[in-house]
Amino acid sequence: MMVPMKREHAARVAEIHCAALAGDFLPSLGKEFLTIFYQGVFDLGVGFGFIAFENNQPVGFVLGSVDTSSLFKQIVLSKAIPMSLRVFVALFRRPKLISNVLETFLYPSKEDVPEKAELVVIGFDEAYRGRGLGRQLVNALNETFRAQGVHSYKVTVLQSNQRANRFYTALGFKCVKEFALYRKKWNLYTSTIQ
Repeated sequence: MMVPMKREHAARVAEIHCAALAGDFLPSLGKEFLTIFYQGVFDLGVGFGFIAFENNQPVGFVLGSVDTSSLFKQIVLSKAIPMSLRVFVALFRRPKLISNVLETFLYPSKEDVPEKAELVVIGFDEAYRGRGLGRQLVNALNETFRAQGVHSYKVTVLQSNQRANRFYTALGFKCVKEFALYRKKWNLYTSTIQ
């Protein structure tokens, strides 16, 4: 079952995000940071998403935005104090993260594509991968983008994440660019909504 994501889902979505994408930068800032981030998305109305439920439990999610740069700016401005506290705690525990924090501000310039809309993140509990739920979530995202007048959008994927790269390719996404971020190589895909 798919349902629209709401503010009340923020803590569970943050938990899934941290587990599903444990090696990524945002999860390295902690579940509390991500919970505040997801609360901000819905407090400000700058993004939208869907939750996949199995056995009455959220097991996966997708988050999209018609303008990701605006999404991050607005959330950082409105949640600056609680987010900063979580970032400082993470940096205290892992000082090497400071370069990732600084590099994050350069991220939009690395993309250099006309699409502003983005599939920001998708994640699942490990036990629920490979069941077609990802395709259903992306289809729900496409319907919402279409209703908002978006005709194409982007998503970034680590080159080393072969499963995710195969997933997007199978859904018809086209790899249009490669770039480096956080000392890792990434693919940037775009999708045209029919």
